[in-house]
Amino acid sequence: MSRVQRSHPVRVFLACAAVAASMGGAVLVSGLAATSASAQSETPQHYLCYKASAKKGFVVPPGITLINAFTSAKGFTPTVGAANVHCNPAVKVVPTGEYQITNSTWHFLGFKITASQPSVTVPVNNQFGSAQLVTSSPNELLVPSWKSLTGPPDESSNTPPGEDHYTCYPVTYATGSPKFEPPASIRVQDEFSPGELTSVTVTKLVNLCAPTEKILPSGAKSTVSNPSLFYTCFTVSKTPIITPVYDENQFGTGTVTVKSTDWLCLPSTIGNSANARR
Repeated sequence: MSRVQRSHPVRVFLACAAVAASMGGAVLVSGLAATSASAQSETPQHYLCYKASAKKGFVVPPGITLINAFTSAKGFTPTVGAANVHCNPAVKVVPTGEYQITNSTWHFLGFKITASQPSVTVPVNNQFGSAQLVTSSPNELLVPSWKSLTGPPDESSNTPPGEDHYTCYPVTYATGSPKFEPPASIRVQDEFSPGELTSVTVTKLVNLCAPTEKILPSGAKSTVSNPSLFYTCFTVSKTPIITPVYDENQFGTGTVTVKSTDWLCLPSTIGNSANARR
């Protein structure tokens, strides 16, 4: 199997997206199977994401290309803005179970992006249920990052091994779709609250984030390790913060100011596989 095939086993969807682009309409991908042929060894984990800023240290070259399950085979070239989101892996505890952190080195620094893409309608499954979601144009690029609380990470590699990039799309429920149902009792914990679980309320559906291949203007590629792992993000009530933190990724190393809790992101699949658990 070629590298491209390994990176994009959901490529069957791209033909549908291309049709949507040419027709200016939405695509219902209810026939798209969630693929998991080469899933990463780590069990998918949850993330708490925070509003953040970084005044210096990160330089994104113009002309990067992003390719994912919702784009054409050629991908798209967004306008990339400032860093505005920082994500930590998190424990999530609900009445039916406890979901642990499986790779504490995997963090994200998110950058605001602007681009125009056709809307798609996609079935999404996660621990809060199943729903048909309608995407808008992407607004965020989550970049795999090292993080330290004490100073620049200064790792030998600027990217945590095996962690994927993600493009996030604002989403709404399709007409007639069931809605996700977060349980009334949810507790979370990340590195900002060691030894302490925080009770939270999950409210608004915000984003669907798709694993993404990133190609730099130089031609250097960051391919996708787990094409079946998506994230569905919801706004969430306040949790403890620590600021500043120090992030390192392919775009540089810098000090990140953490401002407030923003999202809880759940591991998700797309397609008709009914694997949702509450």
